[in-house]
Amino acid sequence: MLDLFRSRCVPPWVVALAVILAWAPLSAAANAIPFDVAVGFLYDDNVNRAERDNLREGDAIWSLAGSAGYRRQLGDRQGIIARIGLESDLHTDFGDLNVLRTTSSLTYLIQPTLGFSAPWFALTGSFHLEEYSASDIRDGSEAALGIEAGQRFTDRIAVRLGYTVRDRDASKARVFELHSGNFHIIGDYAVTQTVGAYLKYDYVDGGVVTGAPRTPKLMPVSRAVARDRVFGPRNVAWRVDGEVHKLRLGSKFSFSKRSALDISAQYSLTEADGDNQWNVWNVSVALNHRFE
Repeated sequence: MLDLFRSRCVPPWVVALAVILAWAPLSAAANAIPFDVAVGFLYDDNVNRAERDNLREGDAIWSLAGSAGYRRQLGDRQGIIARIGLESDLHTDFGDLNVLRTTSSLTYLIQPTLGFSAPWFALTGSFHLEEYSASDIRDGSEAALGIEAGQRFTDRIAVRLGYTVRDRDASKARVFELHSGNFHIIGDYAVTQTVGAYLKYDYVDGGVVTGAPRTPKLMPVSRAVARDRVFGPRNVAWRVDGEVHKLRLGSKFSFSKRSALDISAQYSLTEADGDNQWNVWNVSVALNHRFE
């Protein structure tokens, strides 16, 4: 990745913003490929995923994302969607975690039978690259393959569920090489034509990373370790096997067919080997707009 990105003088969101703003009007003017832009804010009360309360670190994170999508119908009941994108996160307190991420995905959609309440199915493969401003041990890539099914039960209620396998490869540190399976279920409820609510549950089984000084409790069960100076000179990143439960409650407000505001809160609980356990609260706000 460019050395310019690694410079503290040029935050990653500036690079992402320049690319997105240059690309979006061209895409819209051509009237060929829709371009989605999202600006968000998230507060995470445990960015280092620490178990002990006195080690927890909270941070406010700004995000900017842009992606272009191509949709093609393959008959009346199936189609494909291809997307490429660029994302950037800017941390308020822990600038070493600023990240620039390139994303790509390909989705195959099919609805075996036509109808308002007929179920649909999707198979998605994705790949992304991540480069951090000053945390080389986190640089890497992730490949994922997932399947999802959904059905609309009434004009207000719809449900989706799916399972995704993720495989993350780290460039320099094995501690961030993570393999997991993720089951999710989402319930959508249309309050009005412009306001919606949703509830999402995730269950993740696989490798997780926690931050803490050297401790006998983690040593016997850790799969990999690395010095992680982002959270202090004594901090160590530990990879252990665990299970994660996430519950998110959110609401969407549509201003038009192209713009919407998403507000949500999430609680997650991680239960790892060796009787290690930690939780995370976060709240997020995101504004989404489509150029076409």
